Amino acid sequence: MSVSELSSPVALPSSARRATAFGRRAARHALSALLTLVVISLITFFGTSLKTPDQLAKASLGRYITPAQAQDFIRSNHLDRSVLVRYADWAAAMVQGDFGTSYITHRPVRVDVEPRLVRTLLLALVTLLVAVPIGVALGVHSARKWGTRTDIVLNIAAVVLSAFPEFVIGLLLLIVLAVKLNLLPVDSGQGLAFGSLGAQIEAYVLPSLTLVVASVPFIMRNTRVAVREALAASYSRAALLRGIPRRRVIWHHAFRNAISPVLNAVAINVIYLLAGVIVVENVFDFPGLGQDLVAAVGTGDTITVQAVAMLLGAVFIAVSFGTDAIAAAVNPLTKGMTR
Repeated sequence: MSVSELSSPVALPSSARRATAFGRRAARHALSALLTLVVISLITFFGTSLKTPDQLAKASLGRYITPAQAQDFIRSNHLDRSVLVRYADWAAAMVQGDFGTSYITHRPVRVDVEPRLVRTLLLALVTLLVAVPIGVALGVHSARKWGTRTDIVLNIAAVVLSAFPEFVIGLLLLIVLAVKLNLLPVDSGQGLAFGSLGAQIEAYVLPSLTLVVASVPFIMRNTRVAVREALAASYSRAALLRGIPRRRVIWHHAFRNAISPVLNAVAINVIYLLAGVIVVENVFDFPGLGQDLVAAVGTGDTITVQAVAMLLGAVFIAVSFGTDAIAAAVNPLTKGMTR
């Protein structure tokens, strides 16, 4: 064995290289997610700490409290400390799952926020389970019919629906399905709070249907473009020339290579969903996180606003991280990456 062979690095198997590359990629994304969460926490805390301790005391105990009552409130809630010390205490408690106690309701924020978070995530999940298959199917069908009358009609419909805000779509569905046809309840809150299992399921229908109608056009248009580009690529044309059935070329060649932009569109749509949920939940009186956020802002409940903002930020980061991991796992182009 020569000296050069002894000094040359040992080549890793392809599977080991892929595992190493995936580990580095995951570490970079984890660090990026942590830094993003820190930035969100800084903006959230300092953005909601503009009120003076006296203003917080009056918001909690009333406008006509005595100076002694105000000072007692400030001391008991540690508002006499510097804002940096309060941020450090708040961040440490948040990491441990302690969201604090509301100045307005005098209840632990976690008790009120957790069930609302579950309802909001369930609403978003139901929406995705319906919107993603419909949007992807319509997008692939439109890509297959590129330039035809069917493609033009689908795109016009998608553009028109995209122009409507969520509250307009929600109000139209509310008028037609709940008021005119009396098929669904107008108020989702009563069904979730006091109704049977059937009534609780019905309470999700109108809010989720509104979000589905608002989400499908975006997913469809992104899928259409991505699949069309993949179908025009050389590997798709070569597969067709070899006699492979067109359906197999679309789903096993073109769509697999177009999965990354489609997943990115779904990830952006999830973020859009969680933002749209704030509007939709208030339209249908749905007791979720969005309704709680609007109520907390209206009453000046800064502790609840901070908790909701951090939870939504964590969901955004988790969705982005998960989407990237799925895209790397299923896309044949990213599977072969070793960097």
